Order: sequence, then C-alpha cells, then structure tokens
Amino acid sequence: MKHLTKGIVLIVVLITNITSASTKIDIENFTKLPASRDTQISPDGKHLSIIMRKDNEDLLAVLDRKTMKPKGVFKVQGYRKSVGKVYWINNKRLVYTVTESSIWNKTQIENGELIGVNVDGSKHKVIFGYNSGQGQTGSRLNNQKAENGNHEIIDLMKGDDKHILIAFYPWLLDGNVWRSNPDVMPILYKLNVFTGNKRKVGNLPVPFADAIVDNNGEVRFASGRDKQGNNIVFHRETGKDKWQELKLENFEGRYISPLSFSKDNENIYLSANVGDGTRALYNYNIKLQTTKKLFHDEQVDMTLFIRDFSDKRIVAVGTDLDLPNYFYLDKKDFKSDLHIKLLQSFRDSDIMISSTTDDESLAVVYVYSDKNPGDYYLFETKQLTAQLLVSKHPQIDPKKMATTESFNFKARDGKTINAYITKPLNQKGKLPLVVLPHGGPHGVRDYWGYDWEVQLLANRGYAVLQVNFRGSGGFGTRFEIDGYGNWGSSMQDDLTDATLDLINKGIVDSKRICIYGASYGGYAALTGAFKEPDLYKCAIGSMGVYSLPMMFEKGDMPKRESGMNYLKKVLGEDVAVQKQRSPVFNAEKIKANVLLIHGAKDERVPIEQAESLKKAFDQIGKKYQWLKLSDEAHGYYDEENRKVIYTKILKFLDNNIGPKSK
Repeated sequence: MKHLTKGIVLIVVLITNITSASTKIDIENFTKLPASRDTQISPDGKHLSIIMRKDNEDLLAVLDRKTMKPKGVFKVQGYRKSVGKVYWINNKRLVYTVTESSIWNKTQIENGELIGVNVDGSKHKVIFGYNSGQGQTGSRLNNQKAENGNHEIIDLMKGDDKHILIAFYPWLLDGNVWRSNPDVMPILYKLNVFTGNKRKVGNLPVPFADAIVDNNGEVRFASGRDKQGNNIVFHRETGKDKWQELKLENFEGRYISPLSFSKDNENIYLSANVGDGTRALYNYNIKLQTTKKLFHDEQVDMTLFIRDFSDKRIVAVGTDLDLPNYFYLDKKDFKSDLHIKLLQSFRDSDIMISSTTDDESLAVVYVYSDKNPGDYYLFETKQLTAQLLVSKHPQIDPKKMATTESFNFKARDGKTINAYITKPLNQKGKLPLVVLPHGGPHGVRDYWGYDWEVQLLANRGYAVLQVNFRGSGGFGTRFEIDGYGNWGSSMQDDLTDATLDLINKGIVDSKRICIYGASYGGYAALTGAFKEPDLYKCAIGSMGVYSLPMMFEKGDMPKRESGMNYLKKVLGEDVAVQKQRSPVFNAEKIKANVLLIHGAKDERVPIEQAESLKKAFDQIGKKYQWLKLSDEAHGYYDEENRKVIYTKILKFLDNNIGPKSK
C-alpha cells in the first residue's frame, strides 16, 4: 500500500497542491519544515510514534498500528519548547528530549530536559533537567532535583522497563548565562523513566566524553579530548574498575574512536585515521591487545553506521559519495540481511531501519534519496512487504526533483577534489550556475542526498555546484589540515577550479554564474567575487564572515579560550594576511552584483560583519541589496522568514543570471 490512512490524515495537515502542470513549484514546498519525522514502532508492535508538525508546532502522536487512529497527541508545555528525539522504553512508556528557542531568536536547541509519557498520555512529566522535581513533595525530592546541563542516553537498558542509563554534562553559571563546563567530569545516572528518581553510578574520565556500553550494559570505554585538545581514549575491565588510558603500541591509526563491542564482549570496534588519511574500521582484541583492520576506503571516511537490533553492536559501516556503499561485518545478522534486501528493493535510495519489534517481525524503515526527502514504511520482515506510513515532506514529488551527481576534478596543483553537480530537469544547452560553498568549513562536507535548497534552485532552472574543497571533513586528516591558514587561498581556488572545470566541459554558461553561501560559504561567496571579479556575475552572502580580523574581536568564539585557539589555527595571526583575504578590505575589487542577508541575533557571526561590508560598499558608492532578519540568529528556522529570504534570492538570481538577465 502506498497511501496514507485516514487516521493519520486527521493529525497531519497535508498540502494538497503537491504538483501542478507548471514545472515551477511554490517556494513554500521547499522551505517548509518536515511534516513528520522520527517514526518508530513500539516493542510489541501495537503502536507507532510519529513527530508531526501542525500549526507551527511539533507534536508527538502515538497511533494504534492496526487502525492508525491516535491514542494520544502530546506537546511540550511551555513557550518556545518543542519535541526533540523520541525513545520507546517499553510497550507502555516513551521518553523524549526537549528543544527550546530563546526570546531573541528562533533557533531550536536541546535544553537538557527529558520527559516521560505513557501511550495514553498519562504520567506525562519532566523526569530530568532544569525543571525536574518542580511541584513535587516527599522524601525523594532530593533525588529529583533540577539538573542544569545536557545529557546523552547511552543505554536504554532493554529488559529493565523502568530505567535508562544517561551521561550528564553539567553546565556552569557564568554571570547570568549557563554554559558548558570544561572542568567537570560527566556523571553517569541510572534514571527511573516513571518517577524521575536517579542514582549516580559513576563518572566518565574526561570532560565531554562519549561513553560506550558493552552487551551487559556496563560502561567500559570512553573517549574525549584532554586540556590540550588531543584525542584520548579510556577503558576498564568492568564497570566498577578504575579508568585507564588506552595506549596502542605500533598502531597505525590516529584519533581513535571506540564504536561498539563485539557480540562476545571480547573485542571492540574502533575507527581511526590511517596516518593522515581517511578513517578505517578496526577490531581490537581487549585481552590480546591486538588490532586488525576490517575496512578502509582511501578516498572518503566512513559516515554511516548500522547497529544491530539491540542498538549495541555495529554490524555494518558505509561511505557516501554517490549512492551509499556498505561493508557488512556480519551478513548473517538479521538486521544486516534485512538491510541488504531493502537496498535491493528500493533502488537508487538509501535505507535506515529506525526501529523494530522485539520479535523482529515488523520494522519501520526510512527511505530517502537525492530526489526524495524521505518516506517511512512499515515493513513485514517475513512476508517482505512494505506499507507507506508517512512522508517527511508529502508536498514534494520526487519525479519532479533533479539528480545530484558526484564527480572529481583536478585542482590547479594537481590535487583531486570531490564535488557534486545538480542539473535542472529538461534544460538543454549551457546552464546558468549557482556555486554553493558549504559552511563550517573545517570538518564539514557536502553529501549525496536530498537538499531542499539545491532542489529549489534546480527547480528554477539553475545548475548547482557543491565542492568539498580543501579543509572539508571526511577526506582524511591531511585534506582537512590543508585548509588551515588557507581561507581565501587554496580553499577558494578549489571553488574556482571546480567552476572552470564545468565551463571547460561545456556544461555551464561562463557569463551566467553566481556564487552563494552561508556562514563560511558567505565568506567564500564574497571572497570569490573580489578574487575572481570576471568569473561571477553576482554574489550572495548569508550570515557571512567578511572581516577576518573581526573574528578575533566579535561574536562568541573570542569569548572562549578554545575559540581563540581555533581561530589562530585556521586563520593564522598575521593581520596583514587576514586583511588581504577579507572582502571588507577588498570591496573596490568586486564587480559582481551583491545581496547580503544576515540575522540580527547572530552570535557566531554577528551582524557587525555584514554591516562592515555594507559600510565599505557605501564608502565607494557600490550598490548592493540588503536583507536583515530581526529575529534570526546563525541559521534561519522560521518558515515565514525562509519564504522571504528565498523569494529575495530567487528574484536576485533571476535578474542576474536567469531569464530576466538575457
């Protein structure tokens, strides 16, 4: 069956004008937040949980699986709060995290709270976080006291219907603001999901550490960074032993990260960079202290990890340049076998098995691709049949979306660089091009998959270029380090060389090219405009960095020692070089038409950055377009704001490299 049942339609507000005879699709169809997400099945298979968006709120709905009628629809109490991630604890009870926006901007971030609720809506209460224990009395009040900080659920403790194991990362009150505490060791709590009572069962050995439990639920590995920022791993024989630093002699790997234990608890899977290259998967025998390399792709890192149905053991890893490619550690494992069969059924798509029943007869499967934002299916594992439950973006018709293709090109120094090209449907001849550099920039990369912004641009007739330039993550340590100190230099040249490659191949029109990006991408857009003044007809900078020296003075990064160290590492400390590579100090070189967009509440890249470029343009009499969002920060989360932004962007592109530019 590939239709939504009547029961779900009662909850989800579906958009009826999915497609029209025209190839131009309304902006709102792309800019809308997901209509549904995080669909899961209960352990006994009787219920489904779905996060659904209605009236600009995310609601948690629990449905009867057979009738698809709601058993309960819940919302987070409190202004600006919303449902985050959901976990089935047992057949009766769920817990979910809470996201919250501030008074001054609409960015949703997790606030450290956990809320428990029964399937019928009863016993709906905060069980952990800064509001836990409020309004409660009795001898156990101290056990439910408020906790200011973040948490991670590290074990759902299957077999124990009342408890979960969490790692708690306390905050520090700095004046009137709570912030992360870099000096405190995370606390391990056993938390009652009904009462909120908790019991401390230990600590992790380093601030902000990640924890790994074995198949018995004991925390035996942890990883993080020391005060110098170096990667460090700890282990112990049992959950009661003292932590010891893991030191592997004569091991080729660097930046080790423990992933999961083997089924027998005698080995642990590790990922590590092979020298300065990409990350590989290793098996480490704890008793023998020996390592064995299991999988390594020399071009790209592993980015996909599949765990077994206990959620404790890695059974497959994957890479994604084009369609994801998987390596299965145990093809006989039921989840591995099921994943292989699903990939064969859903061609040209990737598969995520989000949840399953305890008897493994039913699974919820998430299917997505470069053209499909994602569909959730109920899959019967014995009959091998799938029923469509709900779509993440039901208003999007994959048949009307463009294909994203991966390709490699040679940079001017001979370096091979990965990139993606998305070409508009039914367009012939040389195409107008939007170069879309990603933000970050270090440790971040572009991926194959559905990207609403790319698809919106392609729907308007533009080819879209995304480049994993030097400094991007996912292509080895050396590749990322090669970007340090090279903002506006080799990192920018990679964008230029990718664009020239498409011109030389006859794919794009050399006179109809615009460069557009956000955050670092905004920097790259305006830097490209002054470094290559004859290449780009227009440039759009969104929440961009335009003065590198200002990065050391304004925003949230200079307020932290770690932030200053990062800036010194990636930008260098030579102010003259910083100015040489900053759009503000090169405004007179920019020939392209310019559009600047910025959120007034941005703390990462404060609006003073955009205002400084605006002032530089005013001083030389250069015209530009300006859009300021009074209630947005570093990222645009309001649907109405998104509509305003992309209406402005599309009109600007249309006038510069679109039909109106001819």
